[in-house]
Amino acid sequence: MPLVRSLSLLPLGLLCASLAAQDSTPKPAEKPAESKVEAPSGKQEIESREKRHHYVHLGQHSTFGAYAQGVMPLRDLKESLDSRTGFGLGVQWTHDHGDWHTSRTRLEWNTFPESNSLAGTKTYAKNYILSWDHLFKLNQGTSQAYLVAGVGGARWYFEQKAGGLQDARWTTKPAITGGVGVQLARRVNLEARYVVSSIDRTFDANTLQMSLGWRF
Repeated sequence: MPLVRSLSLLPLGLLCASLAAQDSTPKPAEKPAESKVEAPSGKQEIESREKRHHYVHLGQHSTFGAYAQGVMPLRDLKESLDSRTGFGLGVQWTHDHGDWHTSRTRLEWNTFPESNSLAGTKTYAKNYILSWDHLFKLNQGTSQAYLVAGVGGARWYFEQKAGGLQDARWTTKPAITGGVGVQLARRVNLEARYVVSSIDRTFDANTLQMSLGWRF
């Protein structure tokens, strides 16, 4: 009888063992939920482009330009040249630093016509000026007024003729610039500059310049 009872309980034991084996089988790991990245909307993309454009507009940028000018001699140079007005040409590289400040490198050539004979002496002069200027804007808008302050050097050629003799020489002297200007349009500006220079220690060669410039 005990053997019959054991055999009758054998199917129940096998069933329990099968269920236990299924519970111990490792289950495959569940995949983590994928994070969804939302694509920027059309409005967000437009706002991003506007911000980039605004940054570029306010950031630093450089422009090249050229100008022509009339040059009036002053002090000793005026007397030697019999007050004859010269003219000049120049190029400039302008670097904007924001709303109010601009730096500029300016290279120019100026020449004066030979003077009439004064006490038997005729005088001719020309120069090359390299100047580093700072421009301070006084207002905002399309038409902007600004102040100019610059420091650099002038390479002078000075020639005098008297009684068949000629005295010609080159000399390099400092050139200090101060003036005012106005931006007439986006690319056109007008300036009045006073340049302090000399040909030697006892010969002042200051000039007054009226310049019309164009930015490329």
